[in-house]
Amino acid sequence: MIIEIPDNILNKDISEKEIKTELALILYERNIFTMEQASKFSNLDSYEFQKLIGKNYIPIHYSSDDFKDDLETIKKYF
Repeated sequence: MIIEIPDNILNKDISEKEIKTELALILYERNIFTMEQASKFSNLDSYEFQKLIGKNYIPIHYSSDDFKDDLETIKKYF
């Protein structure tokens, strides 16, 4: 999918990277993108994207099922 935004629509100077990062945050917050998808889309590593999530006060999507899966994984190694 290609989305084009004409320069005359934007009110201020904003780079393509900034637009992609903002879009990644919105799609992550709406639970459309996973953290991995949003990180890749914004060209940030997972750690940098997590910092950006925190900076923007967006909660991390982590359910009780995710927690249970993590516990099971930890039990396998200890």
